[in-house]
Amino acid sequence: MASLTLNDGLLHRVVPRDQDFQKNYAGIFHFQFWQRGEWVEVVVDDRLPTRAGELLFVHSADGSEFWGALLEKAYAKLNGSYEALAGGSTVEGFEDFTGGISEFYDLRKPPASLYQIVRKALRAGSLLACSIDVSSAAETEAVTSQKLVKGHAYSITRIEEVDLRGRVEQLIRLRNPWGEVEWTGAWSDNAPEWNSIDPRRQAELGRRAEDGEFWMSFSDFLRQFSRLEICSLSPDSLSSEEVQKWSLVLFNGRRTRGGLAGGGQNHPGGSPPPPPAGH
Repeated sequence: MASLTLNDGLLHRVVPRDQDFQKNYAGIFHFQFWQRGEWVEVVVDDRLPTRAGELLFVHSADGSEFWGALLEKAYAKLNGSYEALAGGSTVEGFEDFTGGISEFYDLRKPPASLYQIVRKALRAGSLLACSIDVSSAAETEAVTSQKLVKGHAYSITRIEEVDLRGRVEQLIRLRNPWGEVEWTGAWSDNAPEWNSIDPRRQAELGRRAEDGEFWMSFSDFLRQFSRLEICSLSPDSLSSEEVQKWSLVLFNGRRTRGGLAGGGQNHPGGSPPPPPAGH
């Protein structure tokens, strides 16, 4: 959800405009999700699960926004229950919210060109997220000594190079959807590394206070995080004329009895392989 807010076109594909609690309010809201090759509309009422007057699950920091909680309810309805939303991979949500195609990188064995891959993906309007693997459920959302949250999805929002005392430093900007709890290591908001950067360049890169968004070096990013997930958007999802788009070809078909759709030749649903050419 946090990544969706980075692109108004994507957000309003999932959360259609002109829905509020005043004009033509009927106590229901509708949302759209990508399922098996098409956009599916889901309608929910405005009753949300609470305890002691507080929302149980997704909620905004100031308590005055409800689109996130309503979207979560619609997604829970689509998947059968709120419990069905516990855990899983970030790219599952990316694909359901965009219709895009996802790929995964293990940051313990990153390709040498990963910086260029991330930069190209951001330029193409792709959605990117990263996380730190946990060894047990008890570690989920545990905070490290440098204020990174384990088992927690961060959005990647920008990548840049800066001149640090005559050498090029590669930086990456992440956002914690909580809106707080930020990295405290090198290149964090108040880190000494910024003192060597031209103030105009600092302003351009947008150093901010505690807002959940922070910079870190790309080398630290590779050391601290375990996985990177990239969702590349189709032309149907990506409306901006400023980015390079993917092309899309869709093939419709169906499974047939006796065909290979059920598995290989050793699977009951499969069929024997075709004879060699010339027979």
